[in-house]
Amino acid sequence: MRVVGVIPARYGSTRLPGKPLKKIGSKTLIDHVYFNAKKANILDDLIVATDHEEIFEEVKKFGGQAKMTSTSHNSGSDRIAEVIKNIDCDYVVNVQGDEPFIKPSDIDRMVENVISNGCKIGSLACSRISQDEFNDPNIVKVILDANGYAIYFSRHSIPYLRDREKIQEDEIPALKHIGAYVYTREMLLEFTSMAPSALEKMEKLEQLRLLEAGYKIYITKTDHDSPGIDTPEDLKLAEGEL
Repeated sequence: MRVVGVIPARYGSTRLPGKPLKKIGSKTLIDHVYFNAKKANILDDLIVATDHEEIFEEVKKFGGQAKMTSTSHNSGSDRIAEVIKNIDCDYVVNVQGDEPFIKPSDIDRMVENVISNGCKIGSLACSRISQDEFNDPNIVKVILDANGYAIYFSRHSIPYLRDREKIQEDEIPALKHIGAYVYTREMLLEFTSMAPSALEKMEKLEQLRLLEAGYKIYITKTDHDSPGIDTPEDLKLAEGEL
């Protein structure tokens, strides 16, 4: 069994242009993400998939492996698929390029859970979510069924509270989604060949394409939070974490 990790890293972030090259301390964001993910024991290889020469050169400079991809991709998954088409492997791990705090052991558990459950797709979610995060549209929430599979992902607070205005934090059934996925190689290539779905377009969440198509996503729960880097404010907060 061969597991390959790919980190999609594009230059043209809307909220934080050139995001992978932004510094947190003395190192760039992509440097932090790469070397943190590299600690996952289950990965046989790790590659940065990028559309920008500066990011490519930065990865080479710190000793990582990078591949140039098309600038026309609509998502990180499409970027990963371009790389994986030329690689022989069984499973593909997508560690998003703005996740410097993801725990390597959680990457291992995510892949192991997908294999042991005979799934085609898995992801991660933090079991701790604050009231503010629950109501924040920049935080993606996921609710699960009794077997640990995702029912729905949303930027909205889910579920809707019909009979009261507020829910206590220890009652919130939603989990905080973390930007990492594992797919069988065939599933990733099939996924990226599918047209974007209606819910995906509304929420701007590509994993909804899979749920709408009837696929199941197994969610590995963790108590370890992994705040993503999306804004200049996130960068400042990250300075105190790394």
